[in-house]
Amino acid sequence: MPEKQSDGGGRTRAAARRTSKKRKPFVLQRLRRQDIIILSGLLSLACFSIILVGLLIIRFQPARATPAVAPGVVPGPQPTHTVTHVQLTGLSQYQLAEAEALAWRSDAQLVSANANWPNVLSDGQIGEPGQWTFRFYSPGKERLFIVKVEADGRLRGIEHIVKITLPPPVLGTGTWVIDSPTALATWLDYGGAALVRRNPGLEVLVQLRRINDHPNPVWMVIGTDKRTQDIHIVVIDTIDGTVVSTSSSE
Repeated sequence: MPEKQSDGGGRTRAAARRTSKKRKPFVLQRLRRQDIIILSGLLSLACFSIILVGLLIIRFQPARATPAVAPGVVPGPQPTHTVTHVQLTGLSQYQLAEAEALAWRSDAQLVSANANWPNVLSDGQIGEPGQWTFRFYSPGKERLFIVKVEADGRLRGIEHIVKITLPPPVLGTGTWVIDSPTALATWLDYGGAALVRRNPGLEVLVQLRRINDHPNPVWMVIGTDKRTQDIHIVVIDTIDGTVVSTSSSE
């Protein structure tokens, strides 16, 4: 009987060892699965971190330098035209008109100025000496005063009889430094010369004034042909001479 027990005990221990050997691969397999899961998580986190860093680099990377374009400036051709008639200009005639307006009212302020050249057959006629008209406003009297300055220096002042309840925008002293010949030459550069060639006999008008949505006074130069209804307008800043806008019937 002891031998049988011994044999039975041996068989039990042998079975236990076999069971132990069978369980060991299962434990290793479990560990491998856990390792794979952990490694997969670490790889996912690393990929996410790399993508996040890349996005941050792109987000905060300095932008490439691009040529700055000032708002409200119209690009155009190189200046090629000049106006030869510079004896009597908007600025020079303004001095005479201002003295007349201040004699009328000491608080008179300039509102606008304009001149025109009818029946223009060539570029050379634009800017020829002619009549200039200046409009002034008196806040104290609430009226307009028109001064016409002839080419020979004669003055004529006319007070507007209607009271102005809504004051017009005025042009302060020193707010315009670009003179009318420069504005007219710019108009020629920006399509005016082509209009004169196509429509000999047209009329050219230049006006100093204020417009909406622009801080400085402007020169508005208009070429128009009543026969064909063709029109070409160029608006020029009176401080730096830049072209604010252009428009044409074509």
